[in-house]
Amino acid sequence: MKKLLWFVFVCSCVFQAYSEPLPADDILAYVRTKLPTDSIQLTGTLKVRTKKGFTQIRLPVEMNLDWGAANPTASYQIGKESLDIVWKNDQPNYTFSNTQNRPTSNILDTGITWADLSFSVLWWPNSQLVGEEKKINRPCYVVDVPVPESSHIMRLWIEKKMGMLLEVRTLDAQKKELRRMKIKSIKKMDGMWVAKDLEIKDKASGRITTLQITDLQWNAPQETAMAFDPAESINQLTIDLYKKLSAKEEGNLFLSPYSISTALAMVYGGAAGETAEQMNRTLHFGGPGATHPALSHLQTTFNGIQKKGHIELSTANSLWPQVDYRILPDYLAMTQEFYGSTIESVDYKTDAEGARKKINGWVEDQTNDRIQDLVPEGMLSPLTRLVLANAIYFKGDWAIRFKAEHTRPTAFKRIDGTTVDVPMMSQTADFKLAHTPDFQALELPYEGGDLSMLILLPSESDQLPLLDEKTLESLEFHEMEVRVQLPKFKLESTFQLSTTLAALGMPLAFSQQANFSGMTGTRDLFIGEVIHKAFVEINEEGTEAAAATALGMRATSLPPGFEANYPFIFLIRENHTGTILFIGRVMDPTKY
Repeated sequence: MKKLLWFVFVCSCVFQAYSEPLPADDILAYVRTKLPTDSIQLTGTLKVRTKKGFTQIRLPVEMNLDWGAANPTASYQIGKESLDIVWKNDQPNYTFSNTQNRPTSNILDTGITWADLSFSVLWWPNSQLVGEEKKINRPCYVVDVPVPESSHIMRLWIEKKMGMLLEVRTLDAQKKELRRMKIKSIKKMDGMWVAKDLEIKDKASGRITTLQITDLQWNAPQETAMAFDPAESINQLTIDLYKKLSAKEEGNLFLSPYSISTALAMVYGGAAGETAEQMNRTLHFGGPGATHPALSHLQTTFNGIQKKGHIELSTANSLWPQVDYRILPDYLAMTQEFYGSTIESVDYKTDAEGARKKINGWVEDQTNDRIQDLVPEGMLSPLTRLVLANAIYFKGDWAIRFKAEHTRPTAFKRIDGTTVDVPMMSQTADFKLAHTPDFQALELPYEGGDLSMLILLPSESDQLPLLDEKTLESLEFHEMEVRVQLPKFKLESTFQLSTTLAALGMPLAFSQQANFSGMTGTRDLFIGEVIHKAFVEINEEGTEAAAATALGMRATSLPPGFEANYPFIFLIRENHTGTILFIGRVMDPTKY
């Protein structure tokens, strides 16, 4: 039977339950007896994010651990710097590639220290058991461990029954909290449970550092997988789609790249060969082994936000196969396991219109009737074998609402210089504002703080800014009093995305040479249409937005004021991961 392990920056392990409290040194010594004796290699990515979720620093990580050696060893490679530790008689000896480094040294300006990362606290003496406390509703021992060459201590929450390390805080000499580390998600790798996503938040700067473990190896080294961040994947697709669609579409735009990415990910799960490779590159996926679990975790995160009660945010997926058409059970199981897809057979051969109404009815139910007639008449035919659909719905109130009595008719200047009167909301309050040479960005948070709207107002009223992910990630926001003027508006957009996606780099999926043998075992399917529809309404109370995507598989056959009184771009984003859920362009708020 494989061991059950928890890796937390280096490694903290599960140990058997015990009934009586132990002295702190004994607790940590007992943990050491349960460490694996085989050598282990972990690879991943260390990221530093701003308070608003944008990535500032990204560094590759490699950890080689050999707790079973006569003198236990651990080595850590972060970017171009490294640390080797050898324990002799329970005392750690440090060797840094940078001779100026110490255990308390900042790692390449990430805001965390080598002590945070190496977590060699398991061997540090003079630990203290300071109490017992519940963490995520589990009884824990609370243990303080001194940091070498420092007056700081690390406070550990070790779960009693299974020995899991649930949280670590770094405290100064006055017991003031400096940093906090907690496990964000776990994943089973090679029969072991690994703490895959860990997060450290620096109290002073507000910077968030995450470590994503992407690969685990025992003994013989193998080629490791690249890190995959689903938020970055979706955000890159956001930029790609916006550039293509804004260049060929006039007027207002609104879409949900998250919905599009999720629907295509389900299709990608059945792709093979060059078809899969094109989709992987174009959609910025990380291979099937990484993509599906990561998107599944992201969907769970979003659906969990709604449980807090501040906003409504729900996502759903469905498959609609032809009633007598064989879809491989493994493919159906994959969509259910990772995407929670409902599966309902319909008969396109004899009643394509009835199938269309069922699919549209499901979409309407999932989007509070905001997305209607997603699948238009004539899209489905007797040759249709499968439709995949994704729906996302969001409704949230502003954290600071606009007052209706302050809304006044105001001139909105169109891109061609003409004007139109629009109902302009207005308020003055403390908001976060950022500036670039091309635009200023205003963040309007929604109640609860999990989501926010970013409004990008160009410096010139007749030219919208060019978007790129690097610019968005590097935005530096500063909180200040801002006089905000924002028009009330409704937008609805519908896109046929087949040509756009093919042009981005995945033409095979839309041709009769497509390979979706992972769905059926044969190469008898290709994507006929990708249709996307999105709706948004913004008023004094907040925002309501919805979007849905359907794919039909066919048989081969500015301070102190921020006045948005001319065209602008806006994004609705989940703040913790930085995932862009919706993006829009307002050219004329009166057009719906």
